[in-house]
Amino acid sequence: MTVTAKITSKGQITLPKKVRDILHLREGGVVVFEQEDDTFVIKPAQSLLDYKGYLKGRAKHADVDIVREAARTYVGRKAGKRAGRP
Repeated sequence: MTVTAKITSKGQITLPKKVRDILHLREGGVVVFEQEDDTFVIKPAQSLLDYKGYLKGRAKHADVDIVREAARTYVGRKAGKRAGRP
């Protein structure tokens, strides 16, 4: 498939609908231009949402209260050291 797009005076292009459909791009989508020798490849950019569920069933769940208390203790120690307390 070959499609063309015109470059505006500001250096912008509009991706043709066929290309947007193939790449599953919508308004606000982000693309990445990767150089391969003397050509460029356009790919949809990946976000953290693309990895949603990737580790499902592989991670242990942490108790939020335990994590919160550990964070308070850590921050308290750091603040104490800055204030000159042991």
